[in-house]
Amino acid sequence: MRPSSFFESRKDRRESFLSPHGWAGAGMHPVGADGSFRRYMRLRRGDEKSVILMEAVPDGSGMATPGHSLHDFIRIGAYLRSIGLHTPEIYAADEAEGYLLLEDFGDISFRSAMAGGEDAGNLYGLAADALIHMRGNADAGAVGLPDYYASHVHRGRRRVVDWYMPAARKERNADGIAGEYLAVWDDIEKNMPSCPQGFLHIDYHAENLMWMPGKSGLRRCGILDFQGAMRGPLPYDLANLLEDARAGVPWGVRDEMLARYCAGMKADEREIFQAWYRILAAQFHCRVIGQFIRLAVKDGKPQYLKHIPRVAGYLEEGLKHSLLATLRAWFDKNGVDFSRPPVFRAADMAGLIREDAF
Repeated sequence: MRPSSFFESRKDRRESFLSPHGWAGAGMHPVGADGSFRRYMRLRRGDEKSVILMEAVPDGSGMATPGHSLHDFIRIGAYLRSIGLHTPEIYAADEAEGYLLLEDFGDISFRSAMAGGEDAGNLYGLAADALIHMRGNADAGAVGLPDYYASHVHRGRRRVVDWYMPAARKERNADGIAGEYLAVWDDIEKNMPSCPQGFLHIDYHAENLMWMPGKSGLRRCGILDFQGAMRGPLPYDLANLLEDARAGVPWGVRDEMLARYCAGMKADEREIFQAWYRILAAQFHCRVIGQFIRLAVKDGKPQYLKHIPRVAGYLEEGLKHSLLATLRAWFDKNGVDFSRPPVFRAADMAGLIREDAF
């Protein structure tokens, strides 16, 4: 079932949730979109202040998207507010049915603010400062977060093999090829010093950060989509922000923000952090480039395919690093060239995807 059909089939339940709070019959306008089984609607009632209705597949449903628990949205958002970060206030909730009424952060994401003329360096600086604050103040253990290395996100680094390789090579993968690829990653990581660990947002990019210039300090950065938070390697969120799959970030801004985040570290700490940044950025891109194809083929969401050349470009650049030489050699051996990303239709993938693809 498509998300739109699912949500419209529950109209009576939605109205039953809204009615006690005075919002039944209010005008509803879609707000944003993402890759999960969830949607947001802005509710307006006359000249009154607007609110956001989040509709989600209830927790525990077989249709729920991994990492998108409504319960986690509520508890993690409250925790981040308690340490001085700006997440939406919750006015009403029905976890069992999958509904929340939220504070409306408006329509201006950091990405749209930059498109409208706001200085990119200032906005990325604010985003980096929020991550620095998170690093220094968020206790992943206190929140009871899952471990990144045991998660669907880390496992997703194989999606470049499961989904991108068949599209690029136009042939079904041979037995054992995903295991070979994962073994290369294991060899890279086991030769590295320990990576600093902490609270991870997991989906930290310019479309999930809302520009709120009427606020002050870090509250100018409205943070969304934090419900998948984990405990894991700290460079991950910064790589997500600075090597955005949806829009390019100038190299100069990337270098400046990496230096900003690492300011105050000892030389050896900075070296380790930056090496892990490169490794985790590559793993992130390996997941996302396959995920975009998977969304098109399995979920009927081809709009993400337009970002594949950008992600392939990130991988092409990142694989030049000496730390990733063995991974580049493995891709070369298997005929995967990120300098020429494939052009295809979802229908072209019939028969190419293995049953064990993740």
